[in-house]
Amino acid sequence: MNITDEKFASIIKQNEDRLKHLCRVYADRKADEEDLFQEILIQAWRSLPSFDGKASIDTWLYRLAVNTAISFVRKRKTRQNYYDDYKKEQSSQPQDRHMPHHSDNEQLDKIYEAISTLNASEKAIITMYLEDFSYAEISYVADITENYVGVKLNRIKKKLSNKIDSSNGTG
Repeated sequence: MNITDEKFASIIKQNEDRLKHLCRVYADRKADEEDLFQEILIQAWRSLPSFDGKASIDTWLYRLAVNTAISFVRKRKTRQNYYDDYKKEQSSQPQDRHMPHHSDNEQLDKIYEAISTLNASEKAIITMYLEDFSYAEISYVADITENYVGVKLNRIKKKLSNKIDSSNGTG
């Protein structure tokens, strides 16, 4: 499919909020969120010629973004592990590897924190659900049946509810 630069920019602009929410779920720090967003844009541009129209361009882009995010996290963890090993050799002080997000909305931060504890496929499913993707679109991105999307969502919601309740001291 031949997509112009202007059309590509329009597709990105249309999906920008969804992509940035996805980045927040997969990245621990604001700088990593921005790096991940840039990596998604690069991968989308490079992969555009492979878009075959089997799904909507928005769904295709989200699937690409999820795969890019998962790869990004793996690379960061590997680098972080090397860095942590180095720091342990240099100092016996415990390392704080995560910089918390600063937000006025404490409950939203708790939700993001709970989502961050999910595995990669669960993160993809719940973020798509929260972005109002259809079960068919979620099915395509997660590579599971539409019926199983509902099952997975129920399990994920229960898991998140338990984590949020326990962080609020009610669980």
